[in-house]
Formats: sequence, C-alpha cells, structure tokens
Amino acid sequence: MVATALVLVAALLHATWNTLIKFSGERLLVIACMDTVALLFVVLAVGFVSVPPLDIWPWIIASALFELLYRYLLIQAYRVGDLGLVYPLMRGLSPLVVLALTLVFAGEVLSTQQILGILLIPFGMLCLLWQGGGGDRLPWSMLPVVALIGLCIGCYTFLDGQALRRWSHPLDYLVWLTLISAWPFPLLAVVRKRAAFNLFWRTQWRLGLSVGFCVLLSYALVLWAMQLGSIAEAAALREVSVILVVLFGMRYLKEPFGRPRLIACGLVLIGMFVMKL
Repeated sequence: MVATALVLVAALLHATWNTLIKFSGERLLVIACMDTVALLFVVLAVGFVSVPPLDIWPWIIASALFELLYRYLLIQAYRVGDLGLVYPLMRGLSPLVVLALTLVFAGEVLSTQQILGILLIPFGMLCLLWQGGGGDRLPWSMLPVVALIGLCIGCYTFLDGQALRRWSHPLDYLVWLTLISAWPFPLLAVVRKRAAFNLFWRTQWRLGLSVGFCVLLSYALVLWAMQLGSIAEAAALREVSVILVVLFGMRYLKEPFGRPRLIACGLVLIGMFVMKL
C-alpha cells in the first residue's frame, strides 16, 4: 500500500512537469533550467550521502545515458505532437519493456493477474492511434521516435530497480545519478543559447524551479517504491500519469479528448485495478 501511494504521487508530479515542458515554447531551455535546479539540489546533498560501491556505477552510468537520450527525444516529440498523444504512447510502451526485462533478466515472479494488469496499459495506449495517430496531432513519422522514448524509459527504470536491489540507498542513488545526468543540457543551453538561457532563467525562474522540484521528488518516490515492491508493477502503476496528462492537455492546451483517449484512460484504470485486486 505504501509503494502504491508513493507511485501515485510520483505520477502526479511527472504529469505536471511534462505538461509544463509541453506548455513552454522553449523546451530546451525549460529542461536546462530543470536540470540546473536538480543539479544545485544534489550538489548541496552530496556531502550527506554515501558513495556507491564500484559494482553500482555501471548501473548508474547506463541509466544516466538512457535518461539523456530520453530528454533529447522528448524535446523533438513535443515540438510536433499533442501532449495527450505523445505522453501516453511513450509511457504506455515502457511497462512492456520493464516487464520483459524483469521476467527475462531479473527472475522476478509476477502473478498472472499482475501480468494481465500490466499488459492492459500498453494495449490502452494503442487506442490512441485510432483517429489521432497521424496528421497534425502526431505525424506518423514521429511514432518511431515516441517508441524509442518508451524504450529509454523502460530501460532506465529497469536499471534503477536492479541497482537498488544491489544497493538499498534510493536517495543516495538519486544524488549520484543526477550528478551525472543533469549537467549536459544546461551546458548545451549555455553554449548554444547563452543569452536566451540567461533571459529565460531571469524571467521564468519559477517555472524552472517548479519543474526541477517535480522531477527530483517524482524520481525519488519511484525509486523508493521500487525498493519496497515489484519493479514491473511500480512501472505500470506510474502510468496513471497518462490519465492526468490527457486531462491537463485538454484543460490547459485545448487538446481534444475524444473516444480513443477515453478508452485509453479507461484501460489504464482497469489495468491498475486488476493489478491491485
């Protein structure tokens, strides 16, 4: 029950920061500000956490690389696609990736009911391709990019979960992971858009602070939840953020709702209910 509550709060925070990024016209600068805030937080915390053992560093580095690729692809996808299509499709694929990796490489035992609940979520996301997967809402050419984002999410989620099975220090892990993954985009913004980055930081620092806080806290809660329970189940339960993002897109970005998104949200809820019966 504690793990479920942690994941649901993390889902709300994750939906919030993705909506803020999509809402902004300068997504590179928002992510750069977000990472700057996260980096400042963990630099202040680094003196209070323990250093990971040598065998944990490959997991941290691999996860950080998938995180960076995920951020880069996210910027590309949000340029042309609806929040209510891009986000559910990329998040819907990740539970499948985590499930496959967990069953094959981690030997985690899941009940048939849990597996069925997890599978309902990506099947729900497929409904979004009906009357909305192409055209100006999300060009068909972007679907491979969105699928690659989902693969990145699934891979770094699995890596994080396995690292925490070997080193049970979620907050310490998050600090070192952030130290590796949070500096490239601020550096890129300074090199390519120094004046715009400085102006953005001065005028929209509240946005950067909010997104940075949401990212760190969301990640911390998910890591804690994965330590307490099933990695695959935590990854799937986190997809309740899909429902929130569809609603946020409709409310704040004036995106259509429609039958496909309604069915997708319904299958996510049913999948969660089946998993927790």
